[in-house]
Order: sequence, then C-alpha cells, then structure tokens
Amino acid sequence: MIKSCNYLTTVIFLFLATSLFGQENSVKIGFTDAFLGHYNLNYERHLTGNNSVQFKIGFLKPTSSPFISDETITPSAYVLENSKGGLNTSLEYRFYVNSEEAGTGFYVAPYLRYLNQKMNYSDEIDGNNYGVDFKVNLLGAGAQLGYQLILEERFILDFYFFGAGLDYYMVNMKYQLKQPDPGFNYSSITDDVSEVFEDINYLHKKLDHNVNNDNLLTKLPFFFPGFRIGVNAGFVF
Repeated sequence: MIKSCNYLTTVIFLFLATSLFGQENSVKIGFTDAFLGHYNLNYERHLTGNNSVQFKIGFLKPTSSPFISDETITPSAYVLENSKGGLNTSLEYRFYVNSEEAGTGFYVAPYLRYLNQKMNYSDEIDGNNYGVDFKVNLLGAGAQLGYQLILEERFILDFYFFGAGLDYYMVNMKYQLKQPDPGFNYSSITDDVSEVFEDINYLHKKLDHNVNNDNLLTKLPFFFPGFRIGVNAGFVF
C-alpha cells in the first residue's frame, strides 16, 4: 500500500512539474502534408532561451492522396505500374522571436531535409516493352518562417507559411526489357530516353547514360528550388 502511494505521488509530482515549469517537448503530425500523401510525425525539443530543435520523420506515397492522380507523377512517355513510396525526414533549428513563452510565437528555422522514393514505370520503344525502375534521392537546405500557438496549455498548432531553399536531386532510371534478350544493345535506346526530357533543356543536358549488358542506367543529378508551407497539429508535454 505504501509503495502504491509512493508511485502515485511520483506520478502526480511529475505531472505538476510539467505544468509548473513549462512544457519542453511537443509531438505534432503533419496535418496538411497528409492530404498530399506525406504522413509525418514531428518531435520538437525546447532548449535554452527561445531556441528549439525539431526532428521530422515520415512516409510518403503521393498516389495515396485523393488530390494526386497517377498522371500527376508520371512523365508523358511512361505508364505508372507501382508507387512504392519512400522516407521523408528533416531537421530544424528554431529561433523564436520575442517569445514570452517557450515554443510560441513567430519563428525563423533553418532546416536540412532528405527524402527518397521508388516507383515502377513501363515504357514502349520501337515495339519493345521496358520496365523502368525509378529512384529519387533528395538532399535540401533552406529556412522557413512560421508561427506556433499553444492552446489550453496542451494543444499546439504550428503554421509554417513560408519556407524556401535549394534541393539537390539524384535520380536513377533503370531500363530493362520485360522479355529478356541477351544480345540486345541498350545503347540503341539512349536517344529515346533522352527525348523524355527534351522539353526541359536544363535537365536534358544533365542526363548521364550508362550502358550495361542487361540494362540501361540513366542518371539525372540536378538542383532545383525547394518550398515548404503547411500546418502541423499536436500536443505539448
């Protein structure tokens, strides 16, 4: 009985300590990202002063969104067969501006982010059917502006209304005949693969074709502006 009372006292003390000395942690889900097929969980830890660090990890599968069709993420020459999804993660360091309470008000946050995604397409060239394994890795850095609000001392809303940076994409596309042909020369389709990007000269110039015995591996590394906007919702503790 005495042990039970001690456990209960400890739990009550910890709860009161959290309320009295301020919440230092928050967990949030990506509310708006979910509509785009990005399912994220964010953890924010408040440090000294008005600074905090936030880590995000999630799973992305755009085709699970009712607002994104297969055609949206499929180049005109391809047919989407399977979207395997991928990993989405980021790290932010937040500076809250003139905040009277930790983790509230306007903030500026430099960030780093990474994502990868895999999809399977099919393509037809000169009567031959090819499977196209499409893989993309992205590394990005930038900064965002936002406003965070705590309601009833427990619930939290995080509005990041402007984020901009630079992303580096590493795209790999592996072409392989669906009906294997040991004597096929994959160098014969490099021009056809390049035509997919001929309307975007910046990308077209960066294509790098690697011909192998049983496939064509095309690499496409490039930089592109990155943007962030959305709302997270969760609770503090």
